[in-house]
Amino acid sequence: MKTKLSNLLLLLQAAAAVCTMGAIKLWAPTCSGLLELANGNQTPMKCHYAGQAALGIAVIILAAAVIGLLQKKGGHKGLMAVNAVAAIVLFLVFGSLIGICANAEMSCHGTALWSRGAAILILLASLIEFFTSKEGQIPD
Repeated sequence: MKTKLSNLLLLLQAAAAVCTMGAIKLWAPTCSGLLELANGNQTPMKCHYAGQAALGIAVIILAAAVIGLLQKKGGHKGLMAVNAVAAIVLFLVFGSLIGICANAEMSCHGTALWSRGAAILILLASLIEFFTSKEGQIPD
């Protein structure tokens, strides 16, 4: 049986994923500048690609949270495991996986802050839900 705590934690995960998407696209977008290559072509900075990866991860987290909310019974430990791993990857995207601009004044630092904060919330909520739910144990 799903509890009020389960629904609250799933809603928190969904809201954090939506905040991540909003930060990337609306109020704290990544840098819009382009790098000029040696051959004269231009390409987006690496923070642009980090933002695109974070957007995809946030969509996965949102989908797993919505699926968990729509289930009548518990049994979503697998979804919480997926969200926990996705939150760790979301946290690392703007750091060691892809990275952001070295200049601390660039706008991508704000995007990274929003994404890392949301990743911490999602990780905590998914781990609490994973360890406190009694039904829907992971099968052997």
